[in-house]
Amino acid sequence: MPSLNRFPLLGLWAKEAALRLGHTEADAQTIGHAYAVLYAIRANSPVRATAYKDKEAIASAEEALSQPSEIELLDFGGDRLEISRGPQGQIVGRVGGRLPQTPETFRYKVASKFPASYLARLESAFHAFFAARSPEKIDGKAIYSLYDQWKKQCANGRLVDLDRLIGWCEKSTKAK
Repeated sequence: MPSLNRFPLLGLWAKEAALRLGHTEADAQTIGHAYAVLYAIRANSPVRATAYKDKEAIASAEEALSQPSEIELLDFGGDRLEISRGPQGQIVGRVGGRLPQTPETFRYKVASKFPASYLARLESAFHAFFAARSPEKIDGKAIYSLYDQWKKQCANGRLVDLDRLIGWCEKSTKAK
C-alpha cells in the first residue's frame, strides 16, 4: 500500500485547484508549493532549512532573489499567499520568508516525492475532481476543507494511503 506524507499531496491538490481557478500551469505549480509551505508553517511543522540540491530549483530561486520586487498578497483558497512577480509577470511564491517557490521548486519539493506512476494518477484524479465542480464552489476555504476530509479518510498513520485517495477522488467525482 503506497503512502506519502501530506506536504506533497497538499501541494499537488492546491496546484490542481489553481488550474481550475484559471491560473497557468507554471503559476499553479508555484501556488501549489507556496500553499503547502503556508500550511506546514501553520501546523507548526518544523520547516526544514531550505537548501535546494536540485540544480534547476537552485537556479530558479537564485534568479527570483536576484530580481527583487514588491511582496503582494494573492487571495487563494481563503488565504493570502505572499508572492512577488517575475520579469514576465509570473508568480513567485514568497511564503515563509525563505527561498522562493517556483515551478522548479514545485517539481523538486512536491512532484519528485511521489512513488512511480502515482504522480500522474493522482494528478488525473485531482483534475477530474476539480473539473466536476464550478470554480465558484471550490474557491475559498473549500480547497483546504476538502483536503482535510480526504487526509482523514485516507490516513495511514501520519501518511496518506495513495490508493484510498484515488478511490476517494473517483467516488467523490461520481457523486457530483
